Amino acid sequence: MQVPGVLDEEDLTPLRRVIDTAVDRIATSLYDEGEIPDVYETVPAQQRLFKLLGPDAEWTWNKEIFSAEIHELLTQPKLLDIIESLIGPEITVHGDYWLRFKMPAGEPSAFPWHQDSVYYNANMAPGQQQTPTEESQILTVWIPLVDVDKQNGPLQLVSGSHRHGLQPARRNAKGRRVPLIDVETLGPVETQTMRVGDVLIFGNLTFHRSLANDSDAIRWSIDLRYSPTDAPLDWFREMWPGFIARSRSNPGAVEAWEIWQARRGSPAAR
Repeated sequence: MQVPGVLDEEDLTPLRRVIDTAVDRIATSLYDEGEIPDVYETVPAQQRLFKLLGPDAEWTWNKEIFSAEIHELLTQPKLLDIIESLIGPEITVHGDYWLRFKMPAGEPSAFPWHQDSVYYNANMAPGQQQTPTEESQILTVWIPLVDVDKQNGPLQLVSGSHRHGLQPARRNAKGRRVPLIDVETLGPVETQTMRVGDVLIFGNLTFHRSLANDSDAIRWSIDLRYSPTDAPLDWFREMWPGFIARSRSNPGAVEAWEIWQARRGSPAAR
């Protein structure tokens, strides 16, 4: 489900500052280590990290942007109102948010069809009694930080694919978990071109992929994850500590940044 115009630039500016600080930190470290001849501070933000790290860099961040600003985004009322309409008023946010910078690297930047539960379940500790994630709702809220068109790596979703349950998958040569079936037979493929401020919401059983970034700039986005607070996902929450983001029955249960910070650990040095 794509919802247009949910966020405005004021909502995203704090996150952009955190990202800029993280990029500055990387540039300074690489320069001090003699890995680069320049910190490239005059290079536009949509290209600077590519200049610093090249096309083969790992393109997800989590702890690198752990901050009060992330907590603020995770508890943004405009987002929680949408989540509440889908899963109810008792909402827990998971700590596995991911800032993604899809490098302008052509085909190597593409990510194949998958269901998120395939990855979640693969991280379950062997031999323990744990409820697999396909039995719960885990919603992803995907937020572009730049406009997304057909050239710079949009997401594609197979509409209605969540109704077919968790499908078997195998690892491909790159270690990605790809389905054994032709997922495009499950429903129409929808390409999600989006503007900054739009949000895309889908579940853990929805097949999705991202296309190659064939532009000359990084495609920045962040994805957040929410589930009903009573979902049997204790093991998942231990792996990626989150917090109660909304509770209509017990508003005092909502956790402030300081509580989450103390439980998870200090943010990356600024």
